[in-house]
Amino acid sequence: MPHDRPRYLGSLIAQALTHSPIVGILGQRQVGKTTQLAATCSAHVTFDRRHDLEQARADPELFLDGRERPFGIDEAQLCPELFPALKEWVRTHRTPGQFILSGSVRFTSRAAIRESLTGRIVTLELLPFTAAESASLPLPPVCEQILNASGERALTDLLAGHGKTRHKSAAAFARYLECGGLPGICCFRDAHVREQRFEAHLDTLLNRDLRQISATTLGYGPLKSLLAHLARMQGRAFVAADAARASQISLVTLKKILFALEGLFLIRTVPAVGERRPGIFLEDQGLASWLKGAALEDADDLTRGLYANLRQEFHYRPQLRGRVFQWRTRGGAEVPLAFSSRLGTIGFVSTLSREPAPKTLGSASAFLKKFPGSKVVVAYGGDSIVARTASMAWIPYWLLV
Repeated sequence: MPHDRPRYLGSLIAQALTHSPIVGILGQRQVGKTTQLAATCSAHVTFDRRHDLEQARADPELFLDGRERPFGIDEAQLCPELFPALKEWVRTHRTPGQFILSGSVRFTSRAAIRESLTGRIVTLELLPFTAAESASLPLPPVCEQILNASGERALTDLLAGHGKTRHKSAAAFARYLECGGLPGICCFRDAHVREQRFEAHLDTLLNRDLRQISATTLGYGPLKSLLAHLARMQGRAFVAADAARASQISLVTLKKILFALEGLFLIRTVPAVGERRPGIFLEDQGLASWLKGAALEDADDLTRGLYANLRQEFHYRPQLRGRVFQWRTRGGAEVPLAFSSRLGTIGFVSTLSREPAPKTLGSASAFLKKFPGSKVVVAYGGDSIVARTASMAWIPYWLLV
């Protein structure tokens, strides 16, 4: 299949199977969970098939008995009755690597699932393709390289050397934003086909899956308008009143809908240091581009593209204990994307300009003062890497993915 690639999550799944009786693979629909399940399990079923779902509901204990291990269950959240049976099964059968559950709804966000399987399940999240993963390249340690590099030459050698560079260009960056990283959608070359797929994808999520989490009576239109607003505002501080106004959803209902959208892996809240308002990113940037009607217009688009690609360096290397955050001050300094981990702290300020504006450089300098020992990258529209100081570098944005 054209979208069948080795996934960065594969090694974490294999590791989890050696010590946990149940492994959960969660993520947005179309992100590749079923393909990963088929590649990992001796046998698997999907509860999208009514026959399998009815069997599990009728007698969960019998459904689990006699299966080849590991046995995969796709869209497990559709059968809440199975979770207590799984708990009891692994209580008496303690062997690791017995079951893999996949789900396009976060199990803990569905009220009908009352058994959390705490202590019996390791839950992992499959993210959309990055540009490198789509090109079947190893997970690039971009942030680590920048944090460890000293000087222009070291940065140039490192960034040019982490694997082949066929996916690195301004045009490739824009195409990634346009297509996104959902394997079941992004591999279609025809833009019209992708648009149809995005529409059908969102229809399933908002008209069916969302109702598993929230008993809302809102229709498709307001929900899509909310997502389109969030797509346009990625990288900025989230203002609930603006989102409510753009979608015509009340503030009370808005909070519940945002919880449901996170439960479907459609959005992710990123905390902000320095002020109370967080940022919200969409999980797939192809879907975001389709919703907002454009791929690469301004610095916010650079930020969301970097977010989608750089976060995986820490997501798939949990030993680094990485976290993503934003930093803002009341005076207007802003770093819309930053990571802290055992490796250090690094911030990214984006601009399409070939010469960063004073405000951009001021934000970068203020970040370095706030976080001593950190580094900051100005992801810009120029052609060359410039080491301004030991802690600040200007790097063409497309080289960072």
